[in-house]
Amino acid sequence: MGKRTKTPRHSLAWLGIVERSAAKAHAALVAAGWPEIGYGYHGSVHAHPDHPDVVVRFARKADGFGDYVALLRKGFSGSDGPHAPQVHDMHVSRCGALLTVASRLAEPSQGAWWLPFAHAVIADRPDAEMDEGVRTRFKAEWPDHEPYVDHACFDGIRDAFRTVWPGYEGYVAALRAVAPRGLDPNVGNVLVGSDGSPVVNDPLCDNGDGLWRSPLSKLLGRVGDALRGAIGQPWRRAPWAA
Repeated sequence: MGKRTKTPRHSLAWLGIVERSAAKAHAALVAAGWPEIGYGYHGSVHAHPDHPDVVVRFARKADGFGDYVALLRKGFSGSDGPHAPQVHDMHVSRCGALLTVASRLAEPSQGAWWLPFAHAVIADRPDAEMDEGVRTRFKAEWPDHEPYVDHACFDGIRDAFRTVWPGYEGYVAALRAVAPRGLDPNVGNVLVGSDGSPVVNDPLCDNGDGLWRSPLSKLLGRVGDALRGAIGQPWRRAPWAA
């Protein structure tokens, strides 16, 4: 008998998630007891009562979260720390759909005194006045923060935050240095880990740059693009019939 391989805990296979196509994966997740508990521009998030410590994220087209996972797996300063999400598995189907398994995070409470500053760090404005658009969104989302938000330079929040979580700003700076584009200053991009720390959850939510692709996949993609260009070029240059 051949050697039996152990399926990693909290992988898609271990969770029994077999359907991974763009067309059917969402319905299959719901049918298997993974209802949708949240959604964004590109994907939906699913949870199961038998697996309360993880969530499955599905996107019909691999997006910036796949790039984020690829950066975390490659590693950078702080990528294995409390301010990074813990991703257990990732799969990109042949048609480009993305499925990931990650540890479950929580929404910050409305009384989270640190939330405006944590968000401002992602928006790259920790030592300046809060952008008026960000200020307006925070007032709408978290009315309890209004007295703090109205302090232009985050008085009463910044120093206390840096004392409690001294590595957070370094983590965001390291992420910004390796990211293929600017970080997304969306109010939902900071969640809370099991230890209560702020976690940068999904800061690259635009269309994916393909950082998850293997070197072979990238090479084949470039070859395919070159072939399509070579085939199409003569056609585009052909003169119209008189």
